Amino acid sequence: MEIRSNDEGWEFAEIDPVALELLRVLPMCAEPEDDAARKRIFSPPTIQPDADAEADFEWSEYVEPGLRELFKSHTDIVAADLAAMTGESETAILRIPSDHGRAWIHTLNQARLALGARHDVTEEDTAGRRQHSGEKAFALVQIDFYAMLLSLLLSRTEL
Repeated sequence: MEIRSNDEGWEFAEIDPVALELLRVLPMCAEPEDDAARKRIFSPPTIQPDADAEADFEWSEYVEPGLRELFKSHTDIVAADLAAMTGESETAILRIPSDHGRAWIHTLNQARLALGARHDVTEEDTAGRRQHSGEKAFALVQIDFYAMLLSLLLSRTEL
């Protein structure tokens, strides 16, 4: 994959088929619609369950809906950028305007967190100290790919 950036944003070209598929499923991976992802993304402010039921209730009533709306707006921007991608496979070109950088950063990070929660990824898993196959192995590939893109975008985005 060839990556170019300037003040206007980023351009990804010559995207191999695996990277293209990982990009296309990014918005879906970031969705916190299952229990594991929802608990990770919208964890209550107290450390212990039921430690402060009132604070947890206020969090779920007043803070979480705004976060859900914000996160949804970010994934919508990413999905629109992906829908505007031109070409197929190794001729595909993805353009990310610089003002979409925050949405991409948040969506990439949210996808990493959600995938980690769904597949019970541990620090040992991400350090490569265990061998995996199947869905967990694929989730680890996704997490690593999204982390690489996240790092790239963070290096050129003001938060």
